[in-house]
Amino acid sequence: MPEVYIVSAVRTPIGRFGGALKDVSPVELGAHAMGAALARAGVEGKALDLCVFGNVLRAGHGQLLPRQAALKAGIPKEVDGYQVDMVCASGMMAVLNAVQFLRTGEAHLVLAGGMESMSQAGFYLSHRARWGYKFLMGAPENLQDILLRDGLSDPFSGEAMGEQAERLAQDYGVGREEVDEAAYLSHKRAWEATEGGFFAWEIAPMELPGKKGPVTVERDEGIRPETTVESLAALRPAFRKDGILTAGNASQISDGAAALLLASEEAVKRYGLKPLARVLGGAWAAGEPWRFPEAPIPAVKRLLDRLGMRIEDFGLFENNEAFALNNVLFHRLLGVPYERLNVFGGAVALGHPIGASGARILVTLLNALRSKGEERGLAAICHGTGGSTAVAVERV
Repeated sequence: MPEVYIVSAVRTPIGRFGGALKDVSPVELGAHAMGAALARAGVEGKALDLCVFGNVLRAGHGQLLPRQAALKAGIPKEVDGYQVDMVCASGMMAVLNAVQFLRTGEAHLVLAGGMESMSQAGFYLSHRARWGYKFLMGAPENLQDILLRDGLSDPFSGEAMGEQAERLAQDYGVGREEVDEAAYLSHKRAWEATEGGFFAWEIAPMELPGKKGPVTVERDEGIRPETTVESLAALRPAFRKDGILTAGNASQISDGAAALLLASEEAVKRYGLKPLARVLGGAWAAGEPWRFPEAPIPAVKRLLDRLGMRIEDFGLFENNEAFALNNVLFHRLLGVPYERLNVFGGAVALGHPIGASGARILVTLLNALRSKGEERGLAAICHGTGGSTAVAVERV
């Protein structure tokens, strides 16, 4: 099977909901990541065959966000692109799509990733507003929140994702202390990685207009270094009165983008590129929609089966922390030690810009492998409606 290499991997800093990046559109976020990925690889946009990017909350932002972002990044008009919507797994599936194009020989250089501005998710009226209301008495028309409707709620039951995660936690007998400990680790590790300068390798700083001149955003906004297990334990449950999930052990609503440049062996030789890693393979799996936090388990098992490998063959793992519960299940059901899981923290601390997170955790995995001197890594991310994707990489 033809080799596929990752030759560049970068992300924006991740902004808090309504924070420093709230006025930066998803297109601008994506364009920044795209431009940085190309610059770091030393590749001109005209060499690309395609751009494939994940995005979920695109209503009101115009047609085909990856195409808009590519043109804004200075990529020639002849390089086409498309977007992937697999909810939280969008960015990772975009990378897997790129891998497929490269393995078949249909492309040799593909820019892939994800972009999301959850702060800029708007509101909408139903289609009834277009055709007029014959009778409005007794049938008021309400504005619907696109963020909740298209990003954070189950389309079948209408439940918030957190309500479903509570049901699953109860199913597995997971307690409050267990998820709070996992959340504490996320903040602790993310802060240590920030202070240690490790994130500088993966973050492309953004210069934004400020009241007193340009402001440079170069750090993730969501990390709370003062977090302790005790402070987490003091928070009230967010979804059930007797629940275990809180604002402290759930992922944060965020803004951000990530981009990876993937290349065939031919492109590596032609352009003199220096690969960071090769893609070993990818997989996906799905089950009951409400059980989405456990979906990475079958996806990882399917990937390991395809590769003929075991958990022990990988040095580091990234699992998206939609909730700290996700890591508890990853640890319990796959036997992944916490010492090898999300070593630079995860979405609980960093944030979860849903269309970008699947690509973001791959960027962070590559950074962690490099920093820790490990050879192989595996990343997984669940998505709303009950599925997950997984990708394995090996440093070269």
